[in-house]
Amino acid sequence: MKTILFIAFFSFMGTLKAQGNLQFNQTLLLSTTQASNVLLGTVPAGKVWKVEGFGSGNSGASECAWSFDGTNAAFRSGNVYVGGTAYQYSNSTSTFWLPSGTTVYSLNCSSNYRWISIIEFNIVP
Repeated sequence: MKTILFIAFFSFMGTLKAQGNLQFNQTLLLSTTQASNVLLGTVPAGKVWKVEGFGSGNSGASECAWSFDGTNAAFRSGNVYVGGTAYQYSNSTSTFWLPSGTTVYSLNCSSNYRWISIIEFNIVP
């Protein structure tokens, strides 16, 4: 009986379809020094982006923010002073994934250099 259930289970597993495999495509370094909101890029159809890190060349009381919709900050880098206390947003090595169609903007950040390091993958069915 256990053998029959074991064989039936693996036969059923063979009928399930995966969502796709990822295949390395390229690395990207998106950067800007423009002060106002800047569209850095859009994840192409059939691709996903893995953000490997981001940062800025800020010094003093200045922070940079990035957004997926051009208005709401999704993640930050730099320095900020709140109530006389300095907080530093260090360059991140946290990774996160962006699906196709996602836009990445750099929000207001004086004219400081800021960057995002990305690995792009193809979605292979």
